[in-house]
Amino acid sequence: MGFTPDFRLAHVGINCADEAEAAASADRFAALFGLARDPAKEGPGSCYTGTELEWMKSPGPGRHGHIALSTGDLPGARAWLEEKGFAFDENTAKYFPDGRMLVIYAKEEIGGFAIHLMQR
Repeated sequence: MGFTPDFRLAHVGINCADEAEAAASADRFAALFGLARDPAKEGPGSCYTGTELEWMKSPGPGRHGHIALSTGDLPGARAWLEEKGFAFDENTAKYFPDGRMLVIYAKEEIGGFAIHLMQR
C-alpha cells in the first residue's frame, strides 16, 4: 500500500488591508462566535481568532489569503502532491533550526487562496 498523507486544516489566513482591519475583523468574529483572541498568538503580521482564523495585517499570498494544511510528514505529503502535478515555490520555504522544512507554499491558488503545507 502506498503513502497516504494525513492532512489537517491548520488555519485559514484572511487578507486584510491593514492592522486596523485585521484587529476589527478578529474582534468581531470573536464576539459573534464566542471565540477568544489570544494575545500570545498576536504577531507582527497577523492576529488570530481562536486557533484556525488568522487575520493578516497586510495582504499576503493568495488573492483572498491562504489555507494552511498540516501534516506529520511534510516531505512525503509534498512528494505525493507533486506526483499529482501540484508544484511548490521554493522561495517560500521556511525551515526548523535542524534543517527540516517547516512550511512551503504551492504555486497554484485555489479559489483565490494560496495553499501552504506545514509540518505538524
